[in-house]
Amino acid sequence: MINLLPNEVKKQMRAARTNVTLLKYLFLLGCASAFLLLACSTSYVFIIANKPKVESNIKTDQTESVAYDAAKTQLNSFTTSFLNAKSILDQQVSYSNIITEIGAALPSGAIIENLSIVGSNLDSPISLQVKAKSADDASKIKDNLQKSAFFKDPSIQSVAAGQDNASDYSVTIIIKLTINKGVSQ
Repeated sequence: MINLLPNEVKKQMRAARTNVTLLKYLFLLGCASAFLLLACSTSYVFIIANKPKVESNIKTDQTESVAYDAAKTQLNSFTTSFLNAKSILDQQVSYSNIITEIGAALPSGAIIENLSIVGSNLDSPISLQVKAKSADDASKIKDNLQKSAFFKDPSIQSVAAGQDNASDYSVTIIIKLTINKGVSQ
């Protein structure tokens, strides 16, 4: 096909096509700008509408934070109190358990004559005075005390046969031993 149109008309037609394309782009740009303006407006309205709710949430969070700090302080106080109570209970010694263990260590035919247990002397050796029917009971008592976890280092200090025939318990045995404080609680 031969183009017989004059050059001026050709230029005008090209310019018209370009103008139409530019108008399409302008229309598309206007629609995009309107959409962005609408989106920004909607977001702004949404933010303004939720501002009081967010501020009240912040105040609530701050009051909850204050309440949390108070509860945490109280918990720390309780923890300290419980640790103090635990340390006191760890230092407590059950004298009835100690006496029961000593009684279990005595063979039949032996009785405790003198025993003095004071909380301040639990870390040092104490003296146990036992009356027995025979001198052989001394080694039995020492062996039984060594087997017990309640006592450390039992040693026989003296074994003395008495002149008293009126009593069946004529032998006096003195034993030194240390109470194992960790086990006797």
